[in-house]
Amino acid sequence: MRSEDLKNRAEFPWPTADWYKHVLIPLLCLCPLVVRFNQCLRRYIDTGDRFPHLANAGKYALSQTVTLFGAFHPLYLEYGPQMREEKINLFQIFWLLVFVSSSLYSFTWDVFMDWGLGRKEYGFLGPSLMYPRRYCYYVVMAIDLGTSLRILS
Repeated sequence: MRSEDLKNRAEFPWPTADWYKHVLIPLLCLCPLVVRFNQCLRRYIDTGDRFPHLANAGKYALSQTVTLFGAFHPLYLEYGPQMREEKINLFQIFWLLVFVSSSLYSFTWDVFMDWGLGRKEYGFLGPSLMYPRRYCYYVVMAIDLGTSLRILS
């Protein structure tokens, strides 16, 4: 992997091509999200249970929105209208709100639904723990939150 700043040193022209950065990479990122979204909808159709299947599908739909907005974000900044002299971009603010919402939704879903953690009556853990050291669970929750909010890095 090479930095995009080293365009002159690139051995292949495709890593710097717009079709690669703005079309292929977002489509590849969308594939697992679309598959999981469809699986959740299929589970809803099969069972008729709105919760958790539609709520989980909503998580993947929000993630798809973030990916699509992120893909078009650089193009919009280049061609889109700017607001005020501070150049506050409405598209950028909306994308940031959707990104943070999606990250927090995914984190909450991971902790509560997928891992069965976050129960107040058990010290924000679950009723039965696989590992004897409780701090491991808190560390993993913090790491998951950090990776969910990867925008801060």
